[in-house]
Amino acid sequence: MREKFYTNGMDNEIARRNVPVRRPQGRNSMAFPRELRGAIPDLHAGRVLELSSITGESSKSEGYGPVVELKLVVQETGKLSDRFVVRMSLEIDAARELAATLTKLADAAETP
Repeated sequence: MREKFYTNGMDNEIARRNVPVRRPQGRNSMAFPRELRGAIPDLHAGRVLELSSITGESSKSEGYGPVVELKLVVQETGKLSDRFVVRMSLEIDAARELAATLTKLADAAETP
């Protein structure tokens, strides 16, 4: 099973190692792949993962209604090069609030 993600017109493929795709359970949730356990130790310092791409779609689920689903691809930094898919499922209001918050923060970062 393979998924393709595109970033800035470049083709980045991620191997899924025959692991079934799991959707986040419930509303406003995030699902982390099991393989990520080995990438981030249990220590507080942890490991930095770089965000390499974000894709998404909107859908209407019978159980949850309309949702926005994001796929964030993160990759290890340094000597390791594994990539992981983190899934986020948001209700419409939460997706709009996240977008507004990110816009405010980006505007503040640009302000001298």
